[in-house]
Amino acid sequence: MLLYGVVFLVAYGVVPVARNRHAVWRLLTRLQNRPITIFAGLYLLVFFVVGLFGPIVYEDPGLNFGYAFQPPIGFSGELTAPQCAGDVTGGAFDRRCHGSWSYPLGTNHRGYPLGYLLIEGARIAVYVTVFTAAFVVPIATGLGIVTGLHGGIVDDILMSIIDVQMSIPAILLYFVGYAIFNPSLLLLLVSFGLLSWGGITRLVRSETLRRRERGHVLVARSLGAPNSYLARRHILPNVTNTVVPAMFQLLALLVLIEAGIAFLGFHELELYSWGSTISESINAQIAGQHQIRADRPASDIWWVSAFPALILTVTISALKVVGDGLRDALDPRL
Repeated sequence: MLLYGVVFLVAYGVVPVARNRHAVWRLLTRLQNRPITIFAGLYLLVFFVVGLFGPIVYEDPGLNFGYAFQPPIGFSGELTAPQCAGDVTGGAFDRRCHGSWSYPLGTNHRGYPLGYLLIEGARIAVYVTVFTAAFVVPIATGLGIVTGLHGGIVDDILMSIIDVQMSIPAILLYFVGYAIFNPSLLLLLVSFGLLSWGGITRLVRSETLRRRERGHVLVARSLGAPNSYLARRHILPNVTNTVVPAMFQLLALLVLIEAGIAFLGFHELELYSWGSTISESINAQIAGQHQIRADRPASDIWWVSAFPALILTVTISALKVVGDGLRDALDPRL
């Protein structure tokens, strides 16, 4: 499904954009006064490349409990693991392990390098973004255009379906599937994908209702142009400034939801999401309470949660910044 999504995005996104160099240049000209949007876009490009190809280059290092909770370079922590990749200081009862370039970002309780876990988390986030952009957004856009152009009973039926869809909590559908089929990333994507496109459909429908009354659309219709032609040539190009920002907002929301569900533990255990990595430190040992994961206080192994939380925050912020920037740059009124 990931491969199908990538092929779809390349064929109907990257290739048309590359062919229309004038429009790309005009867009970049409008964005030149928004350096933060450009930086956010470059970050998302790096994030996508790392998430897509990083796991191929950085193979699974395997379990290595002997190097559990190694601190990042430049920091030190209490030595409780059998081995330390860096220097060891302190006395017999107060030995401290210092960070090493062998594990520049430290390790978790299973000895996995944080760099590897961050790349694996990026891979999961790329799955979410590709699935949403390639399958959810096109369906939402197409239905919005259909309801706006046809109107009548078609509009009434589809909008009624959307009202019902938006009233069902997606997380409820996921937990039902979780209980029946066991957790999986595909189940999460399908659950939230099926119940998250209503907002975009409403926006596109509203734009289509306004655009279909424009003079050039009425002339094309009077000359016998079918609705498929009107949608492809006159409606879709003029609702892009609505679809693209809404898509980026939806991507940010679903990446955060996936991390939140993984943080709570309702995820596929073989996948190393940013949320599950954060929970390995946050759910550390607390005196007098039930032990969940780590056997160290969360403050002593701060790097296990700090780095994935930072990357998650930056990714969500970048998606929102790019969405807002493209909304203004694609606005035809400007």
